[in-house]
Amino acid sequence: MAIDTVIFDFDGVIAEPGFRLGLAQMSRPMDQPIEEIARQGMRALLKSGYVTGLGSEAEFWQMLTVSINMDGNAAQLREAIISRSEIRQPMLRLIEKLRQTGITVALLSDHTDWLDQIITANQLNDYFDYLFNSYHLHQCKRDPEVFDRVVKLVDAVPGQTLFIDDNPDNVGRAISRGLNGIVYRDHQQLLTAMEGFGIPRKRP
Repeated sequence: MAIDTVIFDFDGVIAEPGFRLGLAQMSRPMDQPIEEIARQGMRALLKSGYVTGLGSEAEFWQMLTVSINMDGNAAQLREAIISRSEIRQPMLRLIEKLRQTGITVALLSDHTDWLDQIITANQLNDYFDYLFNSYHLHQCKRDPEVFDRVVKLVDAVPGQTLFIDDNPDNVGRAISRGLNGIVYRDHQQLLTAMEGFGIPRKRP
């Protein structure tokens, strides 16, 4: 079946990995592997419930500083993450091209209310048909059923939906729910992989 809906991850796909880069900048010592810093940061987001809107930024910060020595405070970390979440302009051009051909485009991110500020600052509402954030869904991509929910909300069919994420585990969970998936590595690799699904397709 032809793909008629594409769902993108945000951090590390649509934008530079601001969460990882912000954490790495503010952690001490700075020679820790960024993968380990990011793992501890995501663990604190999940454990505190902040990523699903069931906990607070203060609770996240308290749990984060148990495992990572941070140079600064919660507000400074938030600013570091937001400022490093630089939007990848080639991705926005790709999204515009997809929508011009009649493809529905959505965002599904495991983020917090920080993403609301990023969306407003970069006018991302103008680019996506739907924006989904785990903070507002109260459900994140660790739960495979979130893919069922999002597909239903956009009135799509799993087999005609493509999910793109830089986390292979998230892509695997999407595929397990009947979606198609691509693990994002770089822009050219993404374009090549999308061509395998017949997209971007010609304008109607």
